[in-house]
Amino acid sequence: MNSPVQCTICDQPARVLGWKDGFQLYRCQACRHVFVWPMPPDHLRIYSDRYFSGAEEGFGYRDYDRDKEPMIPTFEEYLDRLGRHAGQPGTLIDIGAASGFFLSLARRRGWRVSGVEPSDFASSLARDKGLDVRTGTVENCHFAAGAFDVVTMWDVIEHIPDPRRAIASIVSLLKPGGLIAINTPDSTCLLARLLKTKWHLVVPPEHLNLFSRESLRLLLAKHGLEVLEAATIGKTFTVQYVLMTLAHWQRLHVFDAASEAVRGRRLGQWKISLNLRDNVFMIARKK
Repeated sequence: MNSPVQCTICDQPARVLGWKDGFQLYRCQACRHVFVWPMPPDHLRIYSDRYFSGAEEGFGYRDYDRDKEPMIPTFEEYLDRLGRHAGQPGTLIDIGAASGFFLSLARRRGWRVSGVEPSDFASSLARDKGLDVRTGTVENCHFAAGAFDVVTMWDVIEHIPDPRRAIASIVSLLKPGGLIAINTPDSTCLLARLLKTKWHLVVPPEHLNLFSRESLRLLLAKHGLEVLEAATIGKTFTVQYVLMTLAHWQRLHVFDAASEAVRGRRLGQWKISLNLRDNVFMIARKK
């Protein structure tokens, strides 16, 4: 008899949730964590230039920086909340920094910023902006231990196949008393419970681990991190980005055609603010 599949966070038995795009998903019976199993060995291959400019494989962005512009108020709120816990700006590293859009905002607020990004295309765009963004992952970025006051992961941890290893590496980068801030989809939100594998944020091999609040708290606690704040924060998107997401989610050509029709037009850049209560924002402190 085959051994039961174990949760990637708490090692408790997990049951099959279903299939999506050829990948099998499991849900932990203890902490409600949802994950792909087996993990794809080549998960980084999708983060090519097309992920950040074109979204030709159904993932990513038509134009990363332009698509992120409506998120400025959300990023500013993230920084406000970090500031209340951190006090004055210090050293900050963003994991999954992409082209450095968030880092540029943080730098304007007085933070001394660095980043890590697996895509050489995106990280080179960040370096063109004068940002210290290294190509690689948090496990191989070669920053000095204890170098940072704050580590941020904005909608990134769900892309990582081994979150425990990643968080262990992050803790080593933090100074004593340093902060980690995470925003990620919430696998126990109402939409996720109702739609299961049809939830629009179930998108393997892009999203590999979908956290519940319980599984995220458990992961942080296991690595000596004390949660200071947990919240649900809304986001703002362009019309084009929303249409592209609907096209991938519903597999309806009409949304894809509409997304192409508004591409490069003023309508496509109109902003839509949404709070579907489908994500969790946490700040934790290294003890």
